[in-house]
This record gives sequence, C-alpha cells and structure tokens, in this order.
Amino acid sequence: MYIKHIDEITKDEITGEGIANVCRQVPVGPEQGWSENTLRVFTLKKDGHTPKHSHDWEHVNYVISGKGTLEIDRVKHDLVRGAFAYVPPNTEHQYSNPNNDDFIMICIVPNRGNY
Repeated sequence: MYIKHIDEITKDEITGEGIANVCRQVPVGPEQGWSENTLRVFTLKKDGHTPKHSHDWEHVNYVISGKGTLEIDRVKHDLVRGAFAYVPPNTEHQYSNPNNDDFIMICIVPNRGNY
C-alpha cells in the first residue's frame, strides 16, 4: 500500500527545447509498485507549454485545476477542470497555458514509454 499527498511529492522543473514554465511530479509509478503505468502531475504556469511532439505510446489526462489547451494534430482543444483527454500513440500534441492561473493535470503513461 502507498498513500501520499501531492504536497509531499517532489516538484521538478522540466527544461528542454520547446518547453517553458512546466513542472512535473511523479506520485505513482514503478517505485510505488505500479509496474505497468506511471501517473504524473504536470503544472503549467502562465505562458507555460510543452513542446510539440509525438511518441509511440498513448496517454490519458485529467485536468485537476485551471484551464489550458491541448493541440492534437494542429487542432486546439480547450481543457478546463474536470476534463479528460486521450492522446493516441504517434499523434502530434502540445499542452499550453495562456492564462494567469496554473493549469494542473494528471497524465498517465505506460511504462514502455520514455516518461
């Protein structure tokens, strides 16, 4: 059994080409006994965004708070608290936050991917 509060999970700033104002927390994954998947929490601050990218694994998102956008195959979709999204494998996508408040979401990926 494993129980933690999000405030107890290390928040790492993500850097790299095409990334701005993004932090990641990893509450549950292989280290906690979930061998098939990893649950990550991303916080995109004002003007934050991930790079436009694709990969050969799927992922599932759930928006915890704030609002932002998910661009999939050049179509932008607004995401708000309570929204779910499924991103299929090999699909170009990007998350962004053009708003003042933090955009916080869960992202679950299979461990076969480079999470």
